[in-house]
Parts: sequence; C-alpha cells; structure tokens
Amino acid sequence: RFVVSVVRSIATFFYIRLCFSTGDLCTTRMAGAPDGETAGPATKQVAEAADQTEWRRIHNCDQRSPYVTLDHPALGKKLMLEQRGSSDPGFVQGTSSVAWPAAVNCIRILCEKPEVLKGRQVVELGSGIGLVGAAAAALGAERVVLTDCEGAIPLLERNRARLAEEGVSNVEVHRIDWGEDAHHKEILVGPTQQGFDVVLVCDCIVAGFDTERLAQSCLALLSKAPDAKLLVAFEYREDWDVIGSFIHTMNEAGLDDSYIPLCAEDADEDDDDIDQFMYTFTWK
Repeated sequence: RFVVSVVRSIATFFYIRLCFSTGDLCTTRMAGAPDGETAGPATKQVAEAADQTEWRRIHNCDQRSPYVTLDHPALGKKLMLEQRGSSDPGFVQGTSSVAWPAAVNCIRILCEKPEVLKGRQVVELGSGIGLVGAAAAALGAERVVLTDCEGAIPLLERNRARLAEEGVSNVEVHRIDWGEDAHHKEILVGPTQQGFDVVLVCDCIVAGFDTERLAQSCLALLSKAPDAKLLVAFEYREDWDVIGSFIHTMNEAGLDDSYIPLCAEDADEDDDDIDQFMYTFTWK
C-alpha cells in the first residue's frame, strides 16, 4: 500500500493542467517604506529598481525583504508580517522564517474557499512566519493556533502582535515539537479538547524533515469529527517517497486523501509553481 501511495504521488506530478488561476496576492515591502507602499510588481519602487530585485528572489519568492504583505479581497484587509532570511542578522538557525511560494499559493486557494475555515478551530504546524495561519484567521476562523519549534516562537509572537494591531485578534502562538504529546496537550483544551476542525501544514513535507513525527502531530491534533480536515500544501523537490510515506501513514490511520494543483492555469513547464499541490485528508 505504501508503493501505491508513492505511485499515486508520482501520478499527481504529471496531472497538472487542471490548475487554479492566480493573482498578485503576496508582495514584499522594503525596510522603511511608507505605509501603503509595497515592493510588489505594481509599485513605482520596484519598477525603478527592476534590475536590482531579481537577486532578492529565491524559489520565485522574495525572501530577503523584511516584510511580507498579503492582499486579497477575501481577507478584508492587508496583512503585513515580518520575515527574516538566512542573511538577516535576526535569522535563527533551524527555523524557516521566510515566506515560501507554496504558502502564497495555498492562501490563494483558501481565499477562494473561505467556508473551509469560517467559524472553525484551526492549528498550523510548522508555521514559520505564520503566513497561512494569519490568512486563516482573517478568513473567519474562530481561533487559530500558530505552532513551531522553540527558536521560531519569538518571530511568531511578533507577527501575532502585529496581526492584533491590525484587528486580527483570534491568533495564539504555542511551541509544538512534532510528535511531543506534552506539547499537544497544551493546546488541546476548551473547544479543541477533542481536536481541531482544521490542521494546516504548508511546505513541511521535505526530505530531511522528520515527517513521521509530523504525521503523529497531525493525527493527535485533528478532530475525529467527520468534517474535520487536514490540509497539506506540498512542493515537489524530487522526494516523492517522502510525500508517499506521509500519505500512506494517513491512509493507514483512516484518512482518505485528494489533491489539487496550486499552479496557475496558464503555467508552463518552466514555472516553479507547477510542482506545488494541496492535499486534503478527511476521515473515511
């Protein structure tokens, strides 16, 4: 059955033409830029420095600007979060403290389907800067818990405070080391004592990461309610056995899976986003 999961994962890669359209959802802001002036492709700031911005892009995403701004009508307002690239003095080794393209594309899909999150109890594992969780909160989730390892917590706390200042106050931050039952118990309280309605995982299925322990956390935190959902955004990096193993674990635990591609409908073979997918796991 594990082999079947891997084969299905490989088949996913070749079935990439039924894709969702994309817009200019995520932009970056230069340090010290005036309010409302972002470093996105439509601004004068970038137009004047177009020949200097390409070096800032990593994996088709600007990971060197100190701020990331999400802007979509469904969010109700612009959301600006802090990020810290590996060359930044504030970068903490062992954390993923920048935006990644899969997160931006995942948010785009969630903005088109806000009913998945509205009024729900949501937890994000491996939150990084909290980009996906922040969008979930703005889209109407009742409560969103951003989680990551100890080193990532200070940045997540700063972004939680920034969101609160912008009126998004339904966000909490907790440390979760994957697979640690004691950490799970700290957030399985009150309305989520029996688990969360939605568990979000974005760009955490990567070779070298302990995806077995990630799977343990997903299963420990996901509610057993029939409408509970585990949403996993994944970017192919020549590691189909990793996602295949994760899918197999979820299937063995009693979850069905389906997927959609995250690329634009007009994406060509050279587009980096063509290798990104969102898996949805629900109880059988």
